[in-house]
Amino acid sequence: MSGGWRPTRAFGRAAAVGLALLVIGTGLRRGDVAVLGIPLLGVALWSVRTAPHAAPTARSRLEGGPVHEGDTLTWRVDVEPVDGLREVLAHLPADRWTETTPAHGHVAATARGDGTAVPVALGVRPTRWGVRRMGPAQVSAVGDLGSFVWSWPEQRTETVVVVPKPGDFTSRAALPHPVGLVGQHRSTRPGGGTELADIRPFRTGDRLRRIHWPVSLRTGALHVTTTYADEDAEVRVVVDAVRDVGHRDPARGRLTSLDVAVEAAGAVAAHYLSTGDRVGLSVLGGGGLVEVPAVGGHHQLARILVGLGRAEPARGTLGEERLLRAQLTRAVSPGAVVVLLSGLVSAEPLGQAVRLARSGHVVVVVDTLPPELADPALLASDAVAVTGIEDPGVARLVWRLRLLEREREVHRCAAAGIPVVPWRGAGSLDAVLRGLGRRRRSVAVAR
Repeated sequence: MSGGWRPTRAFGRAAAVGLALLVIGTGLRRGDVAVLGIPLLGVALWSVRTAPHAAPTARSRLEGGPVHEGDTLTWRVDVEPVDGLREVLAHLPADRWTETTPAHGHVAATARGDGTAVPVALGVRPTRWGVRRMGPAQVSAVGDLGSFVWSWPEQRTETVVVVPKPGDFTSRAALPHPVGLVGQHRSTRPGGGTELADIRPFRTGDRLRRIHWPVSLRTGALHVTTTYADEDAEVRVVVDAVRDVGHRDPARGRLTSLDVAVEAAGAVAAHYLSTGDRVGLSVLGGGGLVEVPAVGGHHQLARILVGLGRAEPARGTLGEERLLRAQLTRAVSPGAVVVLLSGLVSAEPLGQAVRLARSGHVVVVVDTLPPELADPALLASDAVAVTGIEDPGVARLVWRLRLLEREREVHRCAAAGIPVVPWRGAGSLDAVLRGLGRRRRSVAVAR
């Protein structure tokens, strides 16, 4: 057939069986056998008579842009009908973190006969953040009685960025080193702010609304109030994607180290953007380069969440190692507060944190390793999954040694003046930031 239409096996069986019954019945002079083959031959002849000859046109798309995990997208296919087209079939296979409605991913629709496009829709619900690749999508059209079929030659793979949902995070502690011009953090220099600094005699150029009338009436001379300037800070959120440790099981409330890091990064970014600070994002060692410059504003959170959705754990390729070395040598803006979110099982991010701290940056390391993996009494199944060693006893021993090395690296960070705190949601960084603020305001002591 022309236009890409080809006969189906059902058509071949009907024609072959009908012709065989007719020949056998004629040869054996058995009218009852010949009568059985006539309907099958009639179906085959009718299918040839009404078979379509032109190839239809198909268009597919995913309705919806970047979507949060748990939301539902719609995969839609529109097929322009041709003479003889009766039904349209479509199939979209999903990955392990995507659910389809219906679950098997097959949908069908019947042509209405009025010349309008045949729509086919399938619901897609991503259950985890990241770059979800669905497909290859397959679309087919069927003629009368299912005798001829056409397959869309383009088997497209649909890709969508699933944005993570930020966790819950609030902090009442001020950032220790604001360096901007306008914000909500109190500066050490006087300027146009909201917090009272001093009351002094009136000078030429002072604004009249600054006059402090109680002191002026008591002293007989005009006095004005001065305030501390308000500044904004820059926060650089760094996510360690060199290695993803753990097993994700939402039903049991278990997450991987990268899941916790992404959730915490979104929460930290959302909080400090709401306070008027500038927030940037860097993903170290992942499957692709993710860098979001530090700016403020309401749209910055959407950019950061999309960047977090593109974070993927490293696969150990040579290109990823070169990219990681280039990221480690990249400079960080002076005065920026660096928040490193890491499972503390890779040496490169911790080494970068030590170098930044020695260069004068304020660095805070947030431990995102799941609590069940940090427990020395680790289950044998979890130890096998983390280490990849089949022997449970050896796997637990190897992971125990890795936890001891991890503890030594944490002490190394503490010796360099870098606090390491576990992620516990709201208020996780308050005590650390208050301590860093007091240390910044204290007198510097030379070593």
